[in-house]
Amino acid sequence: MRHMFKAALILLPVLLLSLTGCGSSSSGNADPFTPGSGEPTTPTGAGTVLSYNLTLSVTPTAGTGTTVGPNSTVIATATLTDSAGNPVANQPIKFESVEGPVTIDTAIVNTDSNGKAINFLRAGSSTTSAVDVILKASSTVNSQFVTSVAIFKILRSETNVIKFLTTKNPTDPDGTLNTLEVTLDAVELPSPPRTILQLVPFQILDNNGVPRSRVPVTISVYSEIGDCPVFIHSPETTQFTVTTDDTGLGIFNAGVTVDVPEIGSENACSVIYKAEATDLNDTAATIFSYGGFIAVLVNEKPQTTTN
Repeated sequence: MRHMFKAALILLPVLLLSLTGCGSSSSGNADPFTPGSGEPTTPTGAGTVLSYNLTLSVTPTAGTGTTVGPNSTVIATATLTDSAGNPVANQPIKFESVEGPVTIDTAIVNTDSNGKAINFLRAGSSTTSAVDVILKASSTVNSQFVTSVAIFKILRSETNVIKFLTTKNPTDPDGTLNTLEVTLDAVELPSPPRTILQLVPFQILDNNGVPRSRVPVTISVYSEIGDCPVFIHSPETTQFTVTTDDTGLGIFNAGVTVDVPEIGSENACSVIYKAEATDLNDTAATIFSYGGFIAVLVNEKPQTTTN
C-alpha cells in the first residue's frame, strides 16, 4: 500500500503537465493552420502563359479617315501586344490583300520596340467612283496565330491634278473661261492699245485631294486667238515658275494687249495658258492643266442726249 501511494505521487505531476500542454495560451505560438489575411498571388516567370493581340489600322499620308485617292500611299500600322498590354518587339507581321486593288511591296515587316509594324502600301487605280479594299495582317507568336483586318476606300475624285480656281461652271455656254470686259466711252482712233490684266489662282492636289504646298509649277502661254500679245508676270514673259504657298495655293498675273476697236464695236481675244508640275506618283513624269480667260475691249458709241 505504501508503494502504491508513492507511485501515485510520482504520476500526479506528470499528468498535470500533460493536461497543461493540451490547453491554449495567449502567450504561446499562433496556430499554424489558421488562415492568413493576405491576397493570393499568381506565380510569374517561365511558367506563365500569355496570350497575344494584333490590331490593324490604315490612314492616308495626308489628312485623316480611311478614304484615299487612286494611286495614293496608304500607311498600314499593325500593333502587337501581349495579354498584359506590353508591346511585343521583333515579331514578323505579314501584310496581304483580301480584296480590292492595292500594291504591297514589302509583305513582311518586323515590329519595333513599341510593338508596331508600319508598312507603306499603294492604293490601286480605281476605274469606278469608289471601291473598298480589305487588308489583313497576321503573325504567329509562341505557337499562337493572331490576325486582324482593316478596310479603306479608294475614292475617285479630283486627285493629283492642277486645278484652276474659277467662278465659271463647266456647263456654262462658253465653258470655264472667265470673261473680262473693259468698256471705253467713244474713243476716237487712232488710240494706243489697252492692256487687260487678270489674276489667275490655282491649286495642285495630291492623291487624296489635299492641296500640295511649296510645289514649283511652270506657267506658260499656250495659245492666243485674236492677234493680241499675251504675257505673264512682270517683267513680261511667256513662261514663269510659281511655287505654291503653305496652303497649296498659287497665283500669277496674266495680261493681254488689245487694240482699240472702231466706235460702236469690240475686239476680243482668248488666252490659254498651261500649268505643269512633277507627278507625285512618278518623278520622271509631269501633270499639267490648261486654263485661260477671254478679254473683251468695247468701244461704245457716244451717248445721245435729247432736248
